[in-house]
Amino acid sequence: MTVAPWRPVSRLVALDGSGAAQQLEPRAAARLVTAALADEPGGVLVRPSPRVQAILSELPPGLPVVGVLPDIPQLVRDVADEGTARAAFRRLRRRSLVAWLRLALTGLRHLPAVARHDFRGIVPVLIELERARLGAAPPHAVALAAPLTDLLLAAGHVGCLTHVVRFLRKRVRTQAGFETLNLGHLLPRLAAWGVSPDFVIGPLNPRGFRMKPSARAVLEAIHRSPTPVLASEVSAGGTVALASGVAHARAHGAAGVVLTLDEIPAEASPAPRASRSDGVRGQ
Repeated sequence: MTVAPWRPVSRLVALDGSGAAQQLEPRAAARLVTAALADEPGGVLVRPSPRVQAILSELPPGLPVVGVLPDIPQLVRDVADEGTARAAFRRLRRRSLVAWLRLALTGLRHLPAVARHDFRGIVPVLIELERARLGAAPPHAVALAAPLTDLLLAAGHVGCLTHVVRFLRKRVRTQAGFETLNLGHLLPRLAAWGVSPDFVIGPLNPRGFRMKPSARAVLEAIHRSPTPVLASEVSAGGTVALASGVAHARAHGAAGVVLTLDEIPAEASPAPRASRSDGVRGQ
């Protein structure tokens, strides 16, 4: 089965289990997402966690979900604390039989590569394992998380990058993208290698914040690349007004923007919860 061409949504709100996404109650966070998308249809960018699942359950059904997988920092912490087997089991223990079967089939298909410690086998298994943490709703698109994207980029592992795109499209049956902190390096390399993801996510803002190797290189790469770019870090770490950052990104070729709950203007935020005079803290 092939995946129909996907037009990236023009606005994504990132839910990553930190900042406002962690501090707000799920229903309040969902209201904030809805407010951020009121004037411009969009979706959510998620990194799997119980908190994110709770927020997703409060959002309207059918809202586009873009998963960033796998969550390498959390996975490393879990493996260090619990061991590989227990960390994997915890991700799947409350999932359906379908999730178990998907992981088993992915593991079997990639068994020779996994045995060789080849990223072409390891990365699809990690994606499938982490996809189970997103819950029942299938993502509209999946982006390989920046730590793995940039590692494969630095290693020149074109075979794995190509295989990830193919795996996501044909096996996961979703759109395939890459998240990166090296947009100016990644886009030209993808073109030279003939790798054609559906989108790439990377920093783009007026101050050059996190734009590598330089702001100029990133802008030139975006201009030359046929791959749609979803701009992250548009407010440059909070030093640029959100509207200005969004306008800058779009003026320089971004197909869409990624916002965080912390960047959404205060007027769109839900009213703060009233404190209780008896000194008991809210849940």
